[in-house]
Amino acid sequence: MRRVWWLLALAPLVQAAEPVSSMVREQHYMVYGRTVDDIRRSIIERTPVRNARGSFAANTKSHYKTTYRLVPVSQTGCALRNAAVRVESVVTLPQLAPGTLPPAIAVEWRRYYIALRAHEYLHVESGRESARTTQQWLASMKISGPCHQARPHVRVAIEAYIRKLDERDQHLDAITDHGRAQGAWLGDRVR
Repeated sequence: MRRVWWLLALAPLVQAAEPVSSMVREQHYMVYGRTVDDIRRSIIERTPVRNARGSFAANTKSHYKTTYRLVPVSQTGCALRNAAVRVESVVTLPQLAPGTLPPAIAVEWRRYYIALRAHEYLHVESGRESARTTQQWLASMKISGPCHQARPHVRVAIEAYIRKLDERDQHLDAITDHGRAQGAWLGDRVR
């Protein structure tokens, strides 16, 4: 059995099938309160965004789907063609229940929500950039070895590549303190 060798080169992007496609969907969970403390407490209690590090007011999850064709170019050679990447992002945000709020609380909620949503859409754009980078990387991939041996290795390489790119989101949260540095916090002094 011949070994499959991967040669990844940054060759011209002649094999890209189409521009990256993306879809964004927002989902909301209801929070309640007439004071900043009540709203903050409601977010903590009601958020569906939880992991080992804690709970968060919002989140963006991006899922990637790659398509491509492996085409035999000889008995022992294979080429990757028609690479395309689709990213689907789901943005989870709090939604304040309708009701009459004191004017200062209403202004603070709007300021916070706009900043939080803007931060999450930076994650959406990061997902799009990851998809574009992945598609370019795939289009430049050079493969040696027969296609039937290459297929599982291509899939593993794609998954590893996307995981590496997803570190960009972790870095964004680290440098912005999950959006706090961009204004995604509810002010304590608002009454």
